[in-house]
Amino acid sequence: MVAQGMRRNAFRIRFVFMGDTAWISFVWRFLPWGLALVLAGPAHAAGAAASGPPAPKASAPLLDVAPAVLGVPKAGKRLSIGDGGKGGRTSEPAQPPTAPQAATGPAPRICLALSGGGARGLAHIGVLMALRALRVPVDCIAGTSMGAIVGGLYAAGVPLAVLRQQVGGLDWKAVFRGRPPREGLDFQRKSDDVRMPGGIELGINDHGQVSLPDAAVNSTALETVLTNLTLQTRSVHDFDALPIPFRAVATNMVNGRKVVLDQGDLATALRASMSVPGVFPPIEVQGALLGDGGLVDNMPIDVARAMGAQAVIAVNISTPLSSREALGSIVGVTGQMINILMEQNVTSQIKTLTAADVLITPDLGSISSVDFDKGEQALRDGYAATMAAAPQLERYALSEQAYRAWRIRVDTHAQELVAGLAQRPLVAVRVEGSAWAPGATLEANLSQKAGQPLRYADVHRDLDWLAGLGDFSRVDYRLVRDGEGDALDYRVTDKPWGPNFLRFGLGLSTDLRNQTRFELQLIQRRPWLNSLGGEWRNFVQLGWENRWTSELYQPLNRVDSVFLAPYLDLDSHPIDVYAGNQPIDRYRLTTSRVGLDVGTPVSDYGELRLGYSLAQISANTILGASNLSGSVREAGIRALAVFDRLDHAYFPREGWRARLETFSADRRLGSAANYVRLDLSGQYDHSFGRQTLEAAAHVASFRDISGTGYNYFSLGGFDQLSGFREGQIIGNYLAYFRLGMRTELTTAGLFGGATYAGISLERGNAWAQRDQASLRDLRSSLALYLGADTPLGPVYFGLGKAPGQTVNFYLMLGRP
Repeated sequence: MVAQGMRRNAFRIRFVFMGDTAWISFVWRFLPWGLALVLAGPAHAAGAAASGPPAPKASAPLLDVAPAVLGVPKAGKRLSIGDGGKGGRTSEPAQPPTAPQAATGPAPRICLALSGGGARGLAHIGVLMALRALRVPVDCIAGTSMGAIVGGLYAAGVPLAVLRQQVGGLDWKAVFRGRPPREGLDFQRKSDDVRMPGGIELGINDHGQVSLPDAAVNSTALETVLTNLTLQTRSVHDFDALPIPFRAVATNMVNGRKVVLDQGDLATALRASMSVPGVFPPIEVQGALLGDGGLVDNMPIDVARAMGAQAVIAVNISTPLSSREALGSIVGVTGQMINILMEQNVTSQIKTLTAADVLITPDLGSISSVDFDKGEQALRDGYAATMAAAPQLERYALSEQAYRAWRIRVDTHAQELVAGLAQRPLVAVRVEGSAWAPGATLEANLSQKAGQPLRYADVHRDLDWLAGLGDFSRVDYRLVRDGEGDALDYRVTDKPWGPNFLRFGLGLSTDLRNQTRFELQLIQRRPWLNSLGGEWRNFVQLGWENRWTSELYQPLNRVDSVFLAPYLDLDSHPIDVYAGNQPIDRYRLTTSRVGLDVGTPVSDYGELRLGYSLAQISANTILGASNLSGSVREAGIRALAVFDRLDHAYFPREGWRARLETFSADRRLGSAANYVRLDLSGQYDHSFGRQTLEAAAHVASFRDISGTGYNYFSLGGFDQLSGFREGQIIGNYLAYFRLGMRTELTTAGLFGGATYAGISLERGNAWAQRDQASLRDLRSSLALYLGADTPLGPVYFGLGKAPGQTVNFYLMLGRP
């Protein structure tokens, strides 16, 4: 069995793990090299961090930028980047290296042309800081992709300090995960995570056609950031009416033509310009399907000229072409194709520059388009490159008085927009855009209500809930005028590859000796069968263990406060019988179960269930001389409580999980015998830097009232007394405790992939009779492992050792 454990207090953990001297001696022999393995990674990482550039600032929560935070700094206020840099590169000095000369005569109209380049585009923030230090005004901005995001937010009046924190310091890994934090997911999606981590999602429409997702990443997190930072522009339709006139460049994905966005919703325009092909899905704007603007015009100098620019400051942060050595994979070749397209249109734009223009090309070194964790370095590089161009820029510098007047004009305009966000009660809260999910049902479950002022915590919770349902490819919100007041519109987009969703996965495990298991897995679900949100779910597994579980989840009202869940569960798997350390028999246990539960969700924490269950359980001998064949009927009442707040299903850093199940078999309900089964487990994780401390426990009992002679529970296998073989220890009363430490050896990339090393100290046993059960009679085990979080699920390579047992090795893909 796979235990999930339960949180215990400190003195209980200490008692359980220090109960006998043999255990202490055993741990003492193996603990030093285990701890060395676990601690080697963080020590090395800490040393590397100490010698590198300063870490980026942590960003505030996505929706914590309330209108008050968008207040504009006083004119002339300076922003400091701080010390540090790589390879002796220049960081921001207290004053510009040379005082710029004030321009004489009529000031020309100066426009920025900001190119795209993913994470490299964070250098644009440093460019803006340097231009401010040099007193160079910005009269208009044209941007592509990341250049559009930085430029558009600055044009909307977002202060540089907020821009630096909310864009430069954003957790871009969370953005590219494409879904809200796991602890905020709908509970059913959490359950899918536990049952089948990783996997690939496909869709089948109502006509039976199979389709793939239109992008690798759900764009909800990015849209939330952009919407939050542009709230003050909700009444602005024409981008010329922003504090600084602005244009965003996108690509029409149908005809390949350039689209210049000069009106509409600003957040949508920014999102369209950064619809990186294959990463974020294209977005429909005014009937056109728009993608990343870098495909057709990655440095929009021509757009800046069309805005009336007399002088263009062009900033080129495009990704350089890769070397031949980097083209040895399909990923490298595909990336090079895109870079070639962008390089060609950037080169053609640069050729149009005149003597009045300034080209700034920050030396970003090895920073790639996905190195968002190097945002502070990119910012410093952008600042340094702009300061290096000060001799060319000084002709456009204003006097202190003139620059202050320009700054006041821009800031006053921004303040007027912010003032329009007065916290008045909302006249309506709506959910629109889904062809499957009725808006009224979704609206009934929202935290933000009409008649209340806009509450950012509630909006954040609603966005997480809508995205966490797993049914929508986009979720965002808008504040719109509705008569004399403001209305909040949540906008959702159905996943175009639905409404039947399939996830495929696989499981593989071997002890590197004589036992290998392989399983193919499938999760199918069909949401929104009716207006109340009924959902049909199926789980199929073929291989070592064959299983089919089918359930209809049917809420009884729109608020989803009570639900019915009829289900079918067919399971068949082999079980080994041990004599000491050796398996002597093997039989196949087959269970056919039907049931009906009534339950209630407990927010996004978990759910409670109570129901009737009827099962036919049979055993058939596969190997061995013993006759283990037989059949029995089980019927009774089941109660189940499950809560899950872990931030990751298998490598959590924070959170807890708890599960309590009771089953009372009764002859009066059709059972062959009377008995009571209790199963309680839990887990708690807490991190300190790269280290994560994990405590888990599992206790269970089987009161064999009718004397059936069953041995219901078992221990053994990875993370279940790892030094013993799976199922080697059996009994009707079980106690298991685990205390472990895990360290992050390498951090996750933009799309995941962290690696870990861990050690677990385990104590546990199972007993046939209640009077035999004792915490003084616990077996000991030690586990060491390496782990990796992959798109196909967790991968483990480890070993387990128990006193008197041979070393067990484990290589696993999928849930342990």
